[in-house]
Amino acid sequence: MVINYQRILLQVLLIFIFLGIRYLTGRFFRGRKRKLWWRGLTTLLFFALALWNFGWYWSAYPVLIWMLWALLLILLQVVHNHEFIYRRYWPPFWQYSLYIALIAFAGSIFAGALPLV
Repeated sequence: MVINYQRILLQVLLIFIFLGIRYLTGRFFRGRKRKLWWRGLTTLLFFALALWNFGWYWSAYPVLIWMLWALLLILLQVVHNHEFIYRRYWPPFWQYSLYIALIAFAGSIFAGALPLV
């Protein structure tokens, strides 16, 4: 199993830079809290880093899980409320998407053990 430590160090550095920018913008724009916006950006950052580690072939599986989660959430909302409202959809979607992205990123660190196809 091959783990590229330089890539992991660079990715951790990118995550800390992103968190620093998030902290500074939160301090600079005190009145405007955009929690959902930052959650979405953090999710996309972790998916991009997982894509970088997995490669093009294996990155399709976390994206597939992400899209199935989106469809399941839409189906649950339609069955429960008999309508689809975006305002109720986006917060849980981005919250659980962040969890999926974190799991995909953590798993992608060990992607050197995956077979080449």
